[in-house]
Amino acid sequence: MKILILSASIGSGHTKAAESLQKIFGSSAQVVDFMAKEISTLNWLTKKIYLAVLKFIPDLYDRIYKFADGRKVGVSARFLSSALMYLPFARLLKNFRPDVVICTHPFPEAAAALWKFLHAKSAKNFLLATVLTDYSLHEIWIYGEVDVYFVATEEMKIKLATHCRAGQKIFATGIPIDEKFSSAQKVSDSTRTTILIMGGGLGLGSIEETLLELDKISLPLKILVVAGQNENLLARLKKLRISHEIEILGYVTDVYKLMAQADLLITKPGALTMTEAFAAGLPLILHAPIPGPEALNAAYAVSHGAAIEVGDKKISAVVEELLHEPARLTEMKNCAKKISRPSAATEIVNQLNCPQPVEMGD
Repeated sequence: MKILILSASIGSGHTKAAESLQKIFGSSAQVVDFMAKEISTLNWLTKKIYLAVLKFIPDLYDRIYKFADGRKVGVSARFLSSALMYLPFARLLKNFRPDVVICTHPFPEAAAALWKFLHAKSAKNFLLATVLTDYSLHEIWIYGEVDVYFVATEEMKIKLATHCRAGQKIFATGIPIDEKFSSAQKVSDSTRTTILIMGGGLGLGSIEETLLELDKISLPLKILVVAGQNENLLARLKKLRISHEIEILGYVTDVYKLMAQADLLITKPGALTMTEAFAAGLPLILHAPIPGPEALNAAYAVSHGAAIEVGDKKISAVVEELLHEPARLTEMKNCAKKISRPSAATEIVNQLNCPQPVEMGD
């Protein structure tokens, strides 16, 4: 069985989810960045515009996100995405000839769904699977041509079922991550608290301001900072003078080791980062969400006791308050572990390896 996994390099989460699946599938699967310039210049330009809106006009992005979640507008948004990205997908399909296509972002999903709609009776048809990489459901993910959906929670499964046609299957597996996040040996420092600061693959989330806030805390800290692919941020961070011990890193591939060292994670609420932290049993302090999906991700983590959202407070005050309540910190660790699904990638692969996917139990 040949498997084509289509991700989108809009942040790192969609790609990391795809790579975790490919790791389990092995050589039968290949991951392709659907938004890469070599796949389609139009796709690449769409990504650039998308990221620019996120960075410079987040309120506009929030309005578009909410507006597109209506049924009528959502249908129009899905059709536009499908039409714009259909030809690059058709070329990929011709080159790879997969039996299964898995999408971890709605852009390639839109194109794949349109192809299946236009070629419903084709002998070259394929099974289309979609892996939702957020903790909320949005209209732009919903297509009648998707054969199998994999979602983060039972609540999402129930909600999605009300939109699906007969025959579509939905499994609440969790979001796929590398199982190393749950199995890595925990490394503790009894003399001080270790805080990990991340801003996703793009290094977003006011990391400089966060460091300056933590410098106000008198308790001894060790701070690990991941700037991601943001080289300008990395250069600026290295010029800062912070009184605590600090280690500044760029893009890393062993985040699970950093999470194993940390007692607390400060980050924007990207779904993959949150999912990894749940598996590592790492409490979260969430701030600077991208309006729309990340705000809903934060609400999920907070409602389950695994995170605190900064809101209008100072990060230094939130951290200091938490460090003076070790029992609360322990409870947050337990809550994170309770909602973790570290074997999601294996569950998804097992389902897709079945000739006819069958309903999973709770």
